[in-house]
Amino acid sequence: MLVVELWSPGLRWNQIGVGEVVVGVNPLTDVSDRAERVDGVDSRFQRFYEDRYESTVRLARLLTGDSHAAEDIAQDAFVKVYRYAESSQQLIGNPAALLRTTTVNLCRSWYTRQRRAELRMSRHGPDPTSLTVWERELDASLRRLPHDQRAVVVLRYWLGLSESEIADALECRPGTVKSRHARALRTLRKELP
Repeated sequence: MLVVELWSPGLRWNQIGVGEVVVGVNPLTDVSDRAERVDGVDSRFQRFYEDRYESTVRLARLLTGDSHAAEDIAQDAFVKVYRYAESSQQLIGNPAALLRTTTVNLCRSWYTRQRRAELRMSRHGPDPTSLTVWERELDASLRRLPHDQRAVVVLRYWLGLSESEIADALECRPGTVKSRHARALRTLRKELP
C-alpha cells in the first residue's frame, strides 16, 4: 500500500493510504528525538511534494491552459498546504484532496485575474491584433525605450500633459523632461520608417 504523509509541525500528522487514515501522530506529545522528528517531518513533506508535484502541475495546466502559470500555481498550492499544516489545529485527513482543492481555487483566482486584466486592457485601447503594422512597430519601439523616456512620451502624447505637468508627475525638473523627450524622439525616429 502506498502511504503518503502530510505534516503539521508541532500539531498533528497523518499518514494517508489510498483514501484512508492509517496512523495519526501528535508531534507535541511524541517524545522521540526532536532533531530526528524535525528532519523526518521535513522529509515526509518532501516525499509528498515529489509524489504529487507532476499531477498538480498537470491539473493546473488543464485548468489554466498555460504551462508557466501552472508551475507557479502548483508551487503556490504546496506552499499554502504547508502553511495550513503548520497553523492547523485539526488533523488533516486527506492531504491530497486539500492540495487538489487549493490548486483548483488558485486556478480560479488566476483565471479571474486574467479576465480582469483583459477587461482593463480592452477599456484602454484596441485589441493588439487589430493594430496596423505601423502601430505595432510603434508600440514595440515604445516598449524598448527606457522607462523614464517612455513615461515622458506617453504622458506628453497620450495624456497631453505639458512639460511642467510631466515634471510634477515624474518628480523631476522641466529640463530633465525636455532632454528625456528629445532622446526618446531621436530613438523613435531612428527605429521607425
